[in-house]
Amino acid sequence: MGERCEILDIAIMVQIEARFERMVQQILGQNWAVIDDLWPPPMLSALCQQLKALSAAESLRQAAIGGSDRATIHRDIRSDLIAWWPDAPTDPHQQAYLDRIDALSAYLNRTCFAGIRNREFHFAIYPPGARYARHIDDFQNKNARLFSLITYLNVGWQPKHGGELIIYGEDDLPVTVEPVFGRTVMFPSAEIEHEVLRSHKDRMSVTGWMRN
Repeated sequence: MGERCEILDIAIMVQIEARFERMVQQILGQNWAVIDDLWPPPMLSALCQQLKALSAAESLRQAAIGGSDRATIHRDIRSDLIAWWPDAPTDPHQQAYLDRIDALSAYLNRTCFAGIRNREFHFAIYPPGARYARHIDDFQNKNARLFSLITYLNVGWQPKHGGELIIYGEDDLPVTVEPVFGRTVMFPSAEIEHEVLRSHKDRMSVTGWMRN
C-alpha cells in the first residue's frame, strides 16, 4: 500500500510540474501566463467561502498603494478590500494553496534560476464599483516582487459582471483576461503594466507575489 501511494504521489507531482512548465513557456513566449487547471476545485471553493465569510463579517480592510513605509489609500485609483494571509496559515486550504505556490517557486528556481525566496498572499474582493487603475506591482523598481500571481474565485462569472484584468503587452496592446473561477494569471511584477476594470459584482481572488 505504501509503495502504491508513493507511486501515486509521484504521478500527481509529474502532472503538477507539467502545468508549471506550461506557465513557464507562456511567460517565455509572451511575458505572462494564464492557466485554468492549477488548483483542485474543492480547495478553491473552500477559499471562496472563507472570503465571503470575511466580507460578511466586515473583516476586510481597504487596500493601500505603495510600500509599507509610505502606503496611502486612494480609492479613485484602487478600491479593493483585502485580508493578508499569515506565512504559515492554520487553515488547511490556505496552507495547501501556499504549498503549491512553494512548489511552483522551487520549480522556477530550478529551471529558470528565478531567485525566489519567499512569498506574500492575501484575499481580495472588488465590490461593485471598485477598480484598480493601470499600474505596475513593483514598488519604485525595488525588484523585491519577482512574480505576481492571481487566482480567481468567481463562481458563475459573466461578462456583465465586469472586473476583467487588462494586461498591457508588447507594443502596449491590451489583453483582456476574464476572472473566471479557478483561473490563475502570473507575470513578472516589475515588467507588466495592468489594470482591473470596474466591477459590477463582488469580484474575488487570492492575490500575491513571489519575492526575492
